[in-house]
Amino acid sequence: MKLINLSFLLIIILTTNLFSQTTIKLTQKEKDFLEKRTPLKLHNELNWPPFNYNENGVAKGFSIDYMNLLAKKLGVKVEYITGPSWDEFMKMLQDGDIDAMVNISKNSERAKTIEFTSIFHTAVNAIYVKEGNENIDSLEKLKNKTIIMPKGFFAQKAIEKYYPDIKQILVKDSLEALKELSLGKADATIGKKNVIDYIIAQNNISGIIPTNYVDDNRMVSLIRIGVNKKNKILKDILEKAQKSVSDAELLELKRKWFGTKDITYTSKDFFNKDELSYIANRKVFRVCARDDIKPIEFKENSNYKGIVIDVLKIITELTNMRLDYVNTLSWYDAKQYLKSGRCDFISTVTNSSDLIDFANTTKPFLNYKLAIITQNNKPVVSSLNNILDKTIALKQNSELIPFIKSLNPDIKVIYASSHRKALEAVSSGQAYFALEPLPIASYYISKYAMKNLYISRYTNMSYSVNMAVNKDNTRLLNILNKSLNLITENQYKEISDRWTTISFETIFDFKYFWEAVTILFLLISIFAYRHYILDKLNKELTQANEEIENKTIELAKQKLLFENIYNKSADGVILINNGILSSCNESTIKILKYKENEILNKTIDDISPPKQPCGVDSKQRAEEYINKSLKDGVVNFEWVFTNGSNENIWTEIVFTAIEIEERKVIHAVIRDITNRKYLEQKLEDLNTNLERRVKEEIEKNEINTQQLIQQSRLAQMGEMISMIAHQWRQPLSAISATTNNLVLKMILEDTIDKKYFDTELKLITDYSQYLSSTIDDFRNFFKSDKEKVVFQLNDIIEKSLSIIKTSLDARSISLIKNLNDNYNLFTYPSELQQVILNLLKNAEDALIEKKDFDRKIFINTYKKNEKTVVIDIVDNGGGIDKAIIERIFDPYFSTKNKKDGTGLGLYMSKIIINEHCKGNLKVTNRDKGAAFSIELPLLNRKDKNNAE
Repeated sequence: MKLINLSFLLIIILTTNLFSQTTIKLTQKEKDFLEKRTPLKLHNELNWPPFNYNENGVAKGFSIDYMNLLAKKLGVKVEYITGPSWDEFMKMLQDGDIDAMVNISKNSERAKTIEFTSIFHTAVNAIYVKEGNENIDSLEKLKNKTIIMPKGFFAQKAIEKYYPDIKQILVKDSLEALKELSLGKADATIGKKNVIDYIIAQNNISGIIPTNYVDDNRMVSLIRIGVNKKNKILKDILEKAQKSVSDAELLELKRKWFGTKDITYTSKDFFNKDELSYIANRKVFRVCARDDIKPIEFKENSNYKGIVIDVLKIITELTNMRLDYVNTLSWYDAKQYLKSGRCDFISTVTNSSDLIDFANTTKPFLNYKLAIITQNNKPVVSSLNNILDKTIALKQNSELIPFIKSLNPDIKVIYASSHRKALEAVSSGQAYFALEPLPIASYYISKYAMKNLYISRYTNMSYSVNMAVNKDNTRLLNILNKSLNLITENQYKEISDRWTTISFETIFDFKYFWEAVTILFLLISIFAYRHYILDKLNKELTQANEEIENKTIELAKQKLLFENIYNKSADGVILINNGILSSCNESTIKILKYKENEILNKTIDDISPPKQPCGVDSKQRAEEYINKSLKDGVVNFEWVFTNGSNENIWTEIVFTAIEIEERKVIHAVIRDITNRKYLEQKLEDLNTNLERRVKEEIEKNEINTQQLIQQSRLAQMGEMISMIAHQWRQPLSAISATTNNLVLKMILEDTIDKKYFDTELKLITDYSQYLSSTIDDFRNFFKSDKEKVVFQLNDIIEKSLSIIKTSLDARSISLIKNLNDNYNLFTYPSELQQVILNLLKNAEDALIEKKDFDRKIFINTYKKNEKTVVIDIVDNGGGIDKAIIERIFDPYFSTKNKKDGTGLGLYMSKIIINEHCKGNLKVTNRDKGAAFSIELPLLNRKDKNNAE
C-alpha cells in the first residue's frame, strides 16, 4: 500500500511539473510579428533596483531577468534602451520607439493607451522619513506636508489622485528622491520597499528609515508588462510566454533578487501608537474560524489547524495579540457573528461579496491556481472550455458556480457537501472533473488515497483567501493588513509546503524506492507517448480553430466597420485606400448628390473642380493632404467638391490614418459647410460696407465740424468788429488831432519849423503802423489751420489778449496774468486762439452784468504733469448756475439773448480742444466766479519728429 501511495504521489508531482511547462503555441501571425520585430526594444531604467536598473552599461534586475526568461522561451532577441526618464519612456512607448515597458502598474489613465499582461509580481509601498520624524507613519499624517516622488511613477500618480492635500516635489528617480530627502527638502518619500532598501544600501545613504507600509490597497503595485494598444498581438504573445513560466522558475528569480533571508520587524516598527494601544487594551480578539476547509482551515480533535491558523500564529508573534477561536456551525453563522459583534474578525474568507454590506476585507494573503482534476485515464485537458459539456462536481455555495454557469448555462453540476465529496464524485465517475485549489486537491487526494485522480491542467483562475473585519473597526483592519505585509513570501511558502506535502513526507520509505522508480519509468513512458499523440492532435485541432477564429475575427471586423460607417456617423464618411475612394456611407451620397457607384473607385479630384479656391490644382492638393495624414495621423481642412448637380459645394474634411488588416487607410469625415461659407461671405460684405459707411460718416462729421467752427467764428465777427472799434478809436483821434495842429500851424504861421513838422508826421506814421498791426492780428485770427504746427503757448495767449484788452479796459475789467514757463505745443494755434478769445469774451459778458464792484479776469498757466499743460481762465462774476452747468457745452445752448448769442461758442470750443487738440476742456465754480480749464498735451519727441 505504501508503494502504491509513493508511486501515486511521485506521478502527481512529476505530471504537475510536466504540464506546467506547456509548449508555447504561437499562431502564424504571431510568429511573423516576432520575426519582423526582432530584437524587441524594451525599457531599462537607470536607477530602480532591484527591479530594473543599469550597472556599467548592463541591464539588471528582477524585471529584466523575468523578461529575459520570456524572451528565451519565445526564442527572440531583446534590446534594452537606457537613459530616458519614466515620462520619456511612456512617450516612447506611444510613439513606437520601444515595444514594451517591462514593469508597470495598471491604472485607468494608462489603460487608455496601453495593453497590460497578467500580473507577475506584487509590491507594497512604504513610507520613508528622516530619523527623528518616526511619527509620520501614515498617509493621514502626511496631510498638508511635502513628499518627494519620482515623476510619473504609479505611487506618485495615485497620491496625486487620491490624496490632493499631500504636496509633492517631483524628481527623476528614487535615488534623487532619497538624496533630496536626506537634505531635508521634504518630509517623506514613498516607494517600493525592496527598491528603497536596495538603493539606501548601495549608495550608503544614512539617516533615512521606514516608518510603515502604506495602508491603501489602491497603492499596492500589481506589476505587469505594458505594450502599446496598437500592438495587442505582442501582449497576447507575452501572455502565452507568462503562462509557460513555472512557479519554481518565478520563485528562483524572486530568491535571487529579493533574497531568502527576510528582515525581522517588531510591532513597534510599523504600528502607530494608537494601534499599539488598541492591541494592549484588548484582552482578547475573537476569531470566527472555518472548520471545513482542509488544509486551509479546519478543526480536528477540538483544535483549529491549517495554513490560515499557522499564519495567525505568526501574526500573534508580531503583534502580541491574544486570539480566542469562536466555534461556528456554518458560514452563515460566521457572517452573523461578525455582523453582531460576537467575533472581531473572520480568519478565512473566499467569497467577500457576501460581506460587502457590513464588512471590509484584508488584502489577499493566500493565492492558489485552480486545477482541473480528472481521472488519470481521461485525456489531458487542453482548456477548460473543451470540457464544459461534461459533468462538474462543486462544493455547495461555491463562488465558482455563477462563473461556470456563465460559460455554459446548461452544464450539469453535482453539488457536494464538501471539497472531499466533490473529489470523490470525480473518483467514482459521477462527475467528469472538479475545480480545486492545489492545497485542497493535494491534501484530499493523498489523505484519502484517491489514486485514480490527477491534475490534468492548471487554469488562469485563482483561489484567494482574505480576512474580514466589521466596517466600523478600521484599526483592526489596518493591524491585520500590516501584519500580513510583514509576513515574508518565504514564510508563506514554508507554511503552504508544510500542509501540501505532509502526506508525502510521512509515507516515504526507501525500501520500495527502486520498485517505485521502475513502475514510475514505465508510467512516464506511457504518459510521454500519450502526450505526444495528444499534442499532435491538439496542434491539428488548434490550427483548425485558428482558421475558424481568423474567419470570425475577419467577419467581426467587417461588421464593426460597416456599423461605424453606416450606422454611427451623421456626417459623410469615406474610406480612402491608396488614394482611391473605396467605401462611403449614405450621408456622403446625400452631401455630394452622387450615386454610390459614381463615387467609389474614384479619386477626390475626380469629383472636384480642377482648382481649389486658393488657386492650387485639386489633384496636387489632395495628394498633399493624404500624405500629411499618413505621416501625422490627422489633418483637417476645407475643400470644394463638384456635386452631382454640377454645383460647387464647400465642405470641411478630417483625414485620419487608421490600420485595417495591418494596412494604413484614410478615414475621411465630410461635413457640408456651404451655408456657413455663404453666411461668412455675407458677413464679410457687410463688414466691408460698414467700414465704408463709417468712413463716409466720419468725413461728413469732420466737414460739419469745420462748418460749425467757421460758423462760430462768423458769429464772433460782430464781437471782433466791436473790439476793432475799441482798438482804433484812440489812434484815429490822435491822428485827427495831430493833423488839425499842423493845419492850424500852416494857417497861423508863414513858416513851420521843420523839426516840429517831422515830429508830428512821425506820430501819424506810428499810429498808422499800430492800426496795420491790429488788422494783421484780426486777419490771422480768422485764418483756418490746415496742419498742426509747433508754437509757444504764451505767444498765442498774448495775441489773444492784445485783441480783447482794449474792450476790457473800456469796461473797467482788470486782466491779471500769471504765465509760467513758455511751453511748446504741437497743435492748431488759430483754433486754440479762438477758444481762448471765446472764453475771455464770455467772462467779459458775465462781468458786464455785474455793476459797482471790482471786476477781474485771471489767466494762469501751469504744468499738470510731464505730459500736460493747463490754461485756467477765471472770473469773479458769481459763477454758473448749478442747474445748467452740466449743459453749457451742449450745442445751441446759451444763457444770452437770442440776438447776443448762437449757443455754439462753448460747444465748438469743447470740440476743438477735446477732438482737434487731443486735450480736455472743463468748467467748475470757484470762490466767486466760473473757472474754465484747458488741458493740452505738451510737445513730445514724436510730435517734434512729425513737425520736422
